[in-house]
Amino acid sequence: MQFKTIWFRKAHRYLGVSIGIQLLFWTASGLFFAWNSINYVHGDPFVAPQKPAFLLDTLRPVPVSTAVSALRQVVPTVKRIKAINLREVMKEPMYELEYDAQEGTGNAARTVPHFGLVHATRGVVQPMLTAEEARIVAINDFAPKANILSVERIESVTPSSEYREKPLPAYRITFDHESGTHLYVSAERGVVTARRNTRWRMWDFLWMLHIMDFETRDNLHNWLLRGFSVFGVITVASGFLLWGMTTPLLRRKAPASAKRINL
Repeated sequence: MQFKTIWFRKAHRYLGVSIGIQLLFWTASGLFFAWNSINYVHGDPFVAPQKPAFLLDTLRPVPVSTAVSALRQVVPTVKRIKAINLREVMKEPMYELEYDAQEGTGNAARTVPHFGLVHATRGVVQPMLTAEEARIVAINDFAPKANILSVERIESVTPSSEYREKPLPAYRITFDHESGTHLYVSAERGVVTARRNTRWRMWDFLWMLHIMDFETRDNLHNWLLRGFSVFGVITVASGFLLWGMTTPLLRRKAPASAKRINL
């Protein structure tokens, strides 16, 4: 029995050292998630209430087919229309068309998702937002009174960017505010598509440590996380087993035959 106890002590100790740092990361990140409201992480308290310039129900928009035809005339490589929505953009009624377009030719040809805006009453395709228009959209969306430090156009992002998996191109508007807010405005859609602040960045960093995905920060099924999870369970289980093997009360309850063997 003594030999088994020593063996389990060593195994538990080495497992604890191997996985202890990650267990600390899991616990610390869990504390942050539990004590921080997701609404503040998303920046919801800083979103200004929007007053519609008109009621969409009272409009007499052009037929949807007219909007689709107008888009195809401007973008002849449209492959498929995936969705059409009627909404307000820059105080104007717009059809928002989500579509796939072909880019490139031959073996390099690929299908790329895009958005297009068609004026709902005039049936005219709207160009992409300019930097000044994106600035206006951001100011109208951000509730606190704060100056704008910069407006940057973004054409591409890295897999771990704070604006990953969002429509491009976009404008990043940086506000001079204690929250460290960046608003991202889609040049194609004309709306704010992401709100990022200091608390969101902390949440994103700890989420990366929590799920152990250091590239895209979104993959919950990576093998590193699976492996450490298994070792974590083994470490905890070995701790309970070691406690049972070394607790005098439990050892006194062992069968008499087992005691004689151990002697």
